[in-house]
Amino acid sequence: LLNRELHEKSETTTRLVKLGELLQACVTFPEAFSVVGTAMAEFLGGLSGTVHLTSASRNLVEEMAHWGDVRSSATQFAPEDCWALRRGQEHVAGPGMLTPRCAHITENGKKGYVCMPLAAQGETLGILHLCEPNAAEKPQWLAERQQVLRGVVDTLALALANLRLRETLRQQSIRDPNTSLFNRRYLEETSSRELRRMERSGQPLVIIMLDVDHFKQFNDTFGHEAGDLVLKQVAATLIEHARDSDVVSRYGGEEFALVMPGSSVQEGAERAEALRQAIRKLHLTHRGRTLGTVTASFGVAAYPEHGVGWAELTNAADHALYEAKGNGRDRVAIALGNASGERPPIQLVPAPKSS
Repeated sequence: LLNRELHEKSETTTRLVKLGELLQACVTFPEAFSVVGTAMAEFLGGLSGTVHLTSASRNLVEEMAHWGDVRSSATQFAPEDCWALRRGQEHVAGPGMLTPRCAHITENGKKGYVCMPLAAQGETLGILHLCEPNAAEKPQWLAERQQVLRGVVDTLALALANLRLRETLRQQSIRDPNTSLFNRRYLEETSSRELRRMERSGQPLVIIMLDVDHFKQFNDTFGHEAGDLVLKQVAATLIEHARDSDVVSRYGGEEFALVMPGSSVQEGAERAEALRQAIRKLHLTHRGRTLGTVTASFGVAAYPEHGVGWAELTNAADHALYEAKGNGRDRVAIALGNASGERPPIQLVPAPKSS
């Protein structure tokens, strides 16, 4: 009997180590939860369950993985709906027990369940929720799995905490902290890949460069906080008009860039004009002072018309942008011809007179 217990404990430890190694090798949360969904059925011997994660805003708990035939918890709920999250410790309820049931439990009380907080590195990330449909006939259903459960919870919590930390560091490395847009480094890396993808599929690609007109005057007149507000609102406008496939970035200073895979020159010009008008309609105030009309100038270039490489396309879009600024600002200019080696000719899109 002792040898069997030692053998079972050794097997459990080996499986936990393997689970930990698999989770540490995951690079995204969906990948990790795919591993969890597969592994939990093996570890927990027929119990149904879920893993829920707390959102970054800390006001929502969402289901990320599910296994088994029984679903006893809501897929989304507020943190205060779970006693385990409220108290920061395991919460068990079931037939014949006096403990209160969590508000996120959807079944009628005939089943037993446990919610276990996933906590690591000083942070509670969510819960592991397990359900035993026959708890009344199996009063020891949890006790006989307690050791395995503790190991699973600790392994899972540590892996998810490390994954969240890696994702946070990654976002910091590719995002502009002021506008939350992608930074220039990410844009160049991603757009080079997109160009190769467009080349293979025979599709076009558009790059739009834009620059906030007279931005220095906003800083000099209203201060840097007002200047930051202008940049944030322009960034928000770009995001509002972007597709999921578009890459929107702060290129540097008051200059932004938008890459549109699969779009033609005409579609790029139309998007630039829509953005120009939307930015012009911004009504911004800072500390009770109206900041005045915000305008931007745009340069549009496309693959393959204006170049086949990233440097060629940005050169063409930049030249078009400077042409737009030189012709009075608050307008869109489109590069014409091939930009390789020479400054391309420019086509100006007539700017409608403001009403």
